[in-house]
Amino acid sequence: MNIALLGESKHNFSRVYDEAAMRRLHALGECSPLLDRKDFENHVDFLRSCEYAFSTWGMPALAEEELARWLPNLKACFYAAGSVQAFARPLLGRGVRLACAASANAVPVGEFTFAQIILAAKGTFAAQKYYRRALPLSWKASREAPGNYRLKVGLLGIGMIGALVAERLKGIDAQVYAFDPFLSKERAGQLGLEFASLEKIFAECDVISNHLADKPELRNVLNGALFERMKPRAVFINTGRGAQVNERDLARALRRKPGATALLDVLCNEAAPIKSPLWWRPNAYFTPHIAGSLSGECARMASDMVDEFERLLAGEALKYEVTLEQLERMA
Repeated sequence: MNIALLGESKHNFSRVYDEAAMRRLHALGECSPLLDRKDFENHVDFLRSCEYAFSTWGMPALAEEELARWLPNLKACFYAAGSVQAFARPLLGRGVRLACAASANAVPVGEFTFAQIILAAKGTFAAQKYYRRALPLSWKASREAPGNYRLKVGLLGIGMIGALVAERLKGIDAQVYAFDPFLSKERAGQLGLEFASLEKIFAECDVISNHLADKPELRNVLNGALFERMKPRAVFINTGRGAQVNERDLARALRRKPGATALLDVLCNEAAPIKSPLWWRPNAYFTPHIAGSLSGECARMASDMVDEFERLLAGEALKYEVTLEQLERMA
């Protein structure tokens, strides 16, 4: 059995598919070297015989005609990373089964977000801002923070990540509101969530965390009309997507509410954060898109995908399969 390994970066591939994952794959079939589109011509016979493919960040986006040419017998593709939006539709259009490790990648994002919520509610970031130059102000900032008991948290989007955060919030007696048009009453009840509008969440919550799906129609959905509603000491967390936030509006709200805080792991232009109007706000704090899988965490994604492959070979139901219907709701 031939297995195609697809990707544009050996560095990306090797940090996800560690030695343990590769041993398991080699035990299941003959694996190609890592192949990008430019390499296909030199491996024609191998690719055309492949029924299975594995990839991660850097997966080549192949049109249906290209799949028919290079991988005509492909039955299933296993993607050890998060979003599949860039390449999924042609695969599904040809009847190729697709599994992705979005749930594995969601784990560190959920952990990261929960940690930020806990720290933010203690006034950690506001206190740090003042500590070196005005200790009394640092104490004041922390004492004016809401704390974590009966904390009001608003979660925007209850996909895999939002649900993980909601589960963890159960343990701190928080009051958690949710905005998600796709969330069922049954699921909300399981997670201990109360439905709320965006307007209610921004007006009443101490901490607001964005986990909305990455959709073109949601660009700038978080804007001045919402940010101006925030409490004077509210905290806005974004580990979702930068394009969903109108950065100029958020910067303006942070200027008018110096006690408020923004914790931003994503920006519209992550390659040049200095171009963001948020860069100049002392109550905005940045991390370089690190919430997702890093270092040893990446191996969890590959392990899940090899598990999924073994389930497929055994004729068992897949846990992480992506369908066209699901794709419409996914990030």
